[in-house]
Amino acid sequence: MRCVKFPPNFTVNVTNEEEAVQLMLFYSDNMLRMYGTARELLRNLGKFQNFSLSHRLFQFDYVEPYTTVLAEYKNMDDVSFLNKADIFCLLQNLALENLLASKDFFENPKLTMFFLSLDSILLKSYEERIIGVCEFIKCDDDWLLNIQNELSSCREKFLIQNPSTIREDWSFENALEMFKKLLPVWNEHKYPRLEENLRTFFDFEIGSFNDISLAIQSFASYFSNVISKNPEIFLPYDKETNPNCPITIRVFESHGVQFVMKSELFNAINIRNPDSKEVECKDVDGKLMTMSYEKVRRKYKDWIANIEFIKYPIQRTDHKAVPIMTPSGGYCILAVDFLFEILNELIFSYRVFQKIGTEHWDVLKRNVLRLSYLLSPHHKSIIFITLEEQEKRKKDLDETWKYFDRIPAKYVRNAKADGFTVQNLKNELANLGLTEMFPEIQDYAESVYTEVLKAKKEEFLRTCDLFKAVEKCLLHCIFKRLPTLHLFLHTQNACHLLPNLKCDFCVSPNTNRFKDTHWKEQHYHRTLYTFEKAYPENTYLYEMTLPDGSELTTNYYVFHNLEQIRELKIKYFIYDTQDMKRWQTDFKNVALRQSLVESLYNLDAYQQVYPERKFYIRSIPSKKEKRKEASRVFAEEVLDLIPVVLRQQNTPISENDDRLVKYRKKWETNDKDLEATVSLAEIWYILEEFDVDKTRIMICPDPVYELTMPKMVKELAMRTLNVISPWGEQIMRSEQAVFHIFQVVYCSVNWTMDSCETQENCLPELKDRTISFMKVYSGMEEGTYVTVEHVESVISQLKNHCSFRLQSNTPSPLVELQKRKFDDMISKEEYISNCRKFGLSKELARIQHLDPFIAAHTVRINYLFAWLDELLDFETLALYDLIMREIGFRAFSTVTDPDPNSQTYMLATDPRYGLNSIDAREQFERYQKTDAEKQTLQKKKMEGTVEKKEDSGIKKNSEVIMHEGEAIIQKTSQDYTQKLSVTQKALEVKRPPPEDIQKTSSLEKAATDIQKISPIKKLPAVDVNQSKCCTKCLRTSEMCNEAKKELKSTQNQLEKYEKKAKRTEEVEIQMREMEAEMKKMKKEMREKELEVIKNDTEIEYLKNNVLKLEAKNAKMQLEQKNHSISQNGLLEKITDLSDQLKNEKERIMLVELQLQQSEENLKSETREKERGFEELRAVLSIMSNDMESLQRDNRNLREQIASIPEAPPTPTVPESPSEEQPNHHRFALFRFQRIKDSLCHKKQLKQAKEMVEKLKSTSNLVEVHQIADYEYYQFEAKLLKYVKEVELNIQRIKETCDVSMVTPLPENPEFSKRFVNLYWRIINNQPITPSEIEVSDTECFICTEEMVSDQKTLQCEKCKKVTHYGCASQWLKINRWCPHCREKMLDPGEFPNLGQ
Repeated sequence: MRCVKFPPNFTVNVTNEEEAVQLMLFYSDNMLRMYGTARELLRNLGKFQNFSLSHRLFQFDYVEPYTTVLAEYKNMDDVSFLNKADIFCLLQNLALENLLASKDFFENPKLTMFFLSLDSILLKSYEERIIGVCEFIKCDDDWLLNIQNELSSCREKFLIQNPSTIREDWSFENALEMFKKLLPVWNEHKYPRLEENLRTFFDFEIGSFNDISLAIQSFASYFSNVISKNPEIFLPYDKETNPNCPITIRVFESHGVQFVMKSELFNAINIRNPDSKEVECKDVDGKLMTMSYEKVRRKYKDWIANIEFIKYPIQRTDHKAVPIMTPSGGYCILAVDFLFEILNELIFSYRVFQKIGTEHWDVLKRNVLRLSYLLSPHHKSIIFITLEEQEKRKKDLDETWKYFDRIPAKYVRNAKADGFTVQNLKNELANLGLTEMFPEIQDYAESVYTEVLKAKKEEFLRTCDLFKAVEKCLLHCIFKRLPTLHLFLHTQNACHLLPNLKCDFCVSPNTNRFKDTHWKEQHYHRTLYTFEKAYPENTYLYEMTLPDGSELTTNYYVFHNLEQIRELKIKYFIYDTQDMKRWQTDFKNVALRQSLVESLYNLDAYQQVYPERKFYIRSIPSKKEKRKEASRVFAEEVLDLIPVVLRQQNTPISENDDRLVKYRKKWETNDKDLEATVSLAEIWYILEEFDVDKTRIMICPDPVYELTMPKMVKELAMRTLNVISPWGEQIMRSEQAVFHIFQVVYCSVNWTMDSCETQENCLPELKDRTISFMKVYSGMEEGTYVTVEHVESVISQLKNHCSFRLQSNTPSPLVELQKRKFDDMISKEEYISNCRKFGLSKELARIQHLDPFIAAHTVRINYLFAWLDELLDFETLALYDLIMREIGFRAFSTVTDPDPNSQTYMLATDPRYGLNSIDAREQFERYQKTDAEKQTLQKKKMEGTVEKKEDSGIKKNSEVIMHEGEAIIQKTSQDYTQKLSVTQKALEVKRPPPEDIQKTSSLEKAATDIQKISPIKKLPAVDVNQSKCCTKCLRTSEMCNEAKKELKSTQNQLEKYEKKAKRTEEVEIQMREMEAEMKKMKKEMREKELEVIKNDTEIEYLKNNVLKLEAKNAKMQLEQKNHSISQNGLLEKITDLSDQLKNEKERIMLVELQLQQSEENLKSETREKERGFEELRAVLSIMSNDMESLQRDNRNLREQIASIPEAPPTPTVPESPSEEQPNHHRFALFRFQRIKDSLCHKKQLKQAKEMVEKLKSTSNLVEVHQIADYEYYQFEAKLLKYVKEVELNIQRIKETCDVSMVTPLPENPEFSKRFVNLYWRIINNQPITPSEIEVSDTECFICTEEMVSDQKTLQCEKCKKVTHYGCASQWLKINRWCPHCREKMLDPGEFPNLGQ
């Protein structure tokens, strides 16, 4: 409503809301025409504000009463529920019905409004307790009746108040103090208008405060009692204090689809299932995920037994969606509604599509695609967007489009009173200038017009309907141009909102056999990436190891020769090295080896050799943040993958299926230097369309990207993030190409110093060319990759410019930084001098905030931003945003200090990015092994036993576990009870199995511990005589002796076990060494095998080249022989040809002379013909003038005849308008022009001439020749008259643009029926009577019209002239003589022949 501007000193005087809205529309400067009439806008505003706690979202003052209309919701069993927040609105309405109707003084409207303000604050203060939750209560008649009964009792108490309790000393202070005590919590910041209203009440003595105080106190006591008795209605759920609240989940309904919020679902499941593991769904970036109701019933059917599912339809006005409460008490709307609202603002508020031409389309595209962070199709489910996140995005839009405010743009014009047509809509689209950006926009006009016409609300289409039509036409074009938004529209089940926008995924058939299957996607941080130590920059040799131990490599590991890859057209794919074990079994078989090499040419050939293999496809992120959502796959690899997977699952694609051809055309770049990519979300829907089993596919990171990324961040070189294309070429993202040109060319020139003396504006020309190349790359489709060779050729072309060459002697600061290390410190003075040297004035203004010494990696980023600020202007907005994001790829954003030991610094030196060496692989295996040991250790801790192990290089009683670069130290110790349990086991077991023998070196210590902690102590020697006296002592001595023996035996056994354990340890160490050697040998064998394969392929390649060269050599020898043989003949031919040339030259000279003579003759003939044409034109003009004079005389005669007084007035037959006569002058002009064009070639006259000549040639009768000539002349005259009338009508329409001025055309020129009959009788050789060839009049002498045989005629007895009977009758009524011979005649009608 910012467009509503009232004039100064304007006073609003309205009686109702509709008048207020009408007044706003009047003073809106026609900016609110899209909302229709005031009544429609008022209805939409009321609907938009009607939701729970709307007053808090719109920040209405607390004194304002509730305006929400209660909404009743039904569960799946058709039971009614109410939102707890709406109960307070219900209480307000009940109070108005009961309490206010009980006192006469409340008839004063000011008192009523004052009481309502107090009542509103009281209710909203209690409402604070349910802020932050979205809960529902069952709408039960019992509790509603109890509330009403208690309110009635409260009313009775209010009516029978004792007069002695009434105070008379009310003032502002004690009234305010009284009201503060009634509220649960007093907040002065929330109730400023309360004090203002209360002070006004007492200052102006509006009424007595006694009844007001009694009423509000009664209502406050009533409300506190109601809450205490019904906490489940007014208070939020609490497990301890309020456990009886129903747990509800809203089932949203939109366009026939039912779904729930995940966070709300999981919260309810956790409440109802406290003993189960908690499920959690985090809402990230203002997005609330959803799940289909059908999936909830299927997946969580055992957990939702005690949960109520409530139907919650999503409400929308004509222009905006009604906000929905989130589970945490906030507000949100559907993401698709937010998308349409944003696009609506871009169309009508910012008028972006009118202000931005085709040269700035990239600005628009990239800013709209920035929404893909929020509106990503990756989720493949309906999502909600919080209002807070929407506000952030709208602020970003304001910042982006403020640069375009100064560009003028037209507004949509008003529709006519009787509506508008399709043509009017097309004209309006052209008037707004939208056809420049979208030439195809008028193609959608007819379908959109039909849609708007069906939805019209009044008799005629109005201006608001025109706004809708323009918006829908633009939306069709936008979604067609931006496939990512179109795909998001499909994921939100909203394609039907634009029915004329064809969606391939909606109409595609699907057997649903493998629907909703899932591929496995490996996390990039848990994968080990390796490269060859000898060739660290050879990206063809990069490999990776998955967390499950699978070693993956590419087919280019064998073919790492780019020329060979190009010649054999080898396509990139990833495979598991375990698939190649067949090579080791029969490696010496040359034929098998050759077939295996050929199987590596492409994925299709490889799958035929290994039919049950698993398919791997690499994904490459296009953004630094949210890698999973921004990951893309090469379209060519997807097209290769689909038929191979379908063949593996026994559902091969048919020959008649053209879907792959359709997608190939869709992704075709038509340029060998460009490569298209597809988002993972789009691939998902394409695989669903082809019914592919996605469990056969694994998405894995690209090892080249993952190994290059940390190098690019760590190194200060101008490295680009290159990957390998499906055809083996080095490629980079188009955005990377823009940045590479920026840092290599733009950041190497001082743009303030033009040192070229030979050309003017040389430096600006270099800048324009550089920016133009950058714009070409930035304007490419999303996800496009370009070859490094192409980018380098552009850079070399720019470097050859004279301005760049003149400044090339002064190296750029970015070039100087390449000599530094990542963590080197650079002084502030050096940085300032470099900025001054290259004219970075904007950076010098901010330089005082820098530290005395700056890290090299920070200086690099500062230089890039400094040159970027110099680049920024209105024409480079899109480049500015793009380069900003690309700088983010190189910024070490998490680095707080350049310490190599810091955790963030380890990103660039992560062990996952190690060398392809034994140490790196053993380290990775050790990580996996320690992870397994950690799991077993935790499991044994649960059972109460802990085994103590020692490894080389690790201290006793501790275990160091390395996982993903982090050290986790777990200390273990044994207490007395553990030692005792070990000792008891050692005493009880005589022959332990081999697997129970300890493999550590701690057994010796255990043996000594046994002696220390044994309960049997060493006893003194016992005399034999004494032992005979006491049997007990004897038994005890025997037991001690036996225990000593057993102890010695166990000690011996322990020593033996210790020796065995040492031996087993030695054996294990030897085994480990042998395994390491075996691994080395296997690796060496594999490397040797690969080298042999490479050598074989190279040898074969060389053999083929040798054979080709030999063939070429043989051809050359043959050609030389033929050349020597034919050389003599050629000499003879040359002499003959030279003689012939001389003869030919002489002939040519003669021909040229003849041509000159003929040209002169032709020129003279043309001059004579032109003179003849001029004479003919003069004759034609004279004839036309004569014809016009004759026609004029004829008209004058007719007028004289009609003006004779004796004759009665001639009856005129009213001319009926022609049915074919068009109503619009353009159509009439087109019709007459078409008639003229059909007659301009005189085709009809030629046909008539041919008929006449044919008739003459078939008959020798003179009468026939006379009739033929007469008919031809009559036909020619009629044709000339017809053409003349057509030209006159064309001239009238062009001059007046009025169809009513058009005169009807004469009858079409044609032969008479007599002539036609005579023609066919003579042609068919039929006999002819003399009467048939008698030369007689065929036209009436009076009206000059043709006489038909069946018409009645009258013949003069003297001159035998025949006329129409009607024409003669009219003539003879005035004149009594023949019009031709002046012989006396009478009208046979008046004077019939008596002899008849």
